[in-house]
Amino acid sequence: MSLAEIKDQITEMSAEDRLEVAAFISHLNQVDDPAYQAELDRRLADMDQGHKSRMADLEHLHDKLTASGR
Repeated sequence: MSLAEIKDQITEMSAEDRLEVAAFISHLNQVDDPAYQAELDRRLADMDQGHKSRMADLEHLHDKLTASGR
């Protein structure tokens, strides 16, 4: 599949699917970065210690970011 074909397919996707593709590409671009891996390891260790976010906290953060245009 050519790059042009991939771009055409992405253009036809829903906004939700395009966001998922963007997140996947971002992950691929960082997966070999030692600093990125260290941050993932730190976050997983925090979660293993019980430091997790509640849905209400995430919704509040989402609303705050949306209101600020992010």
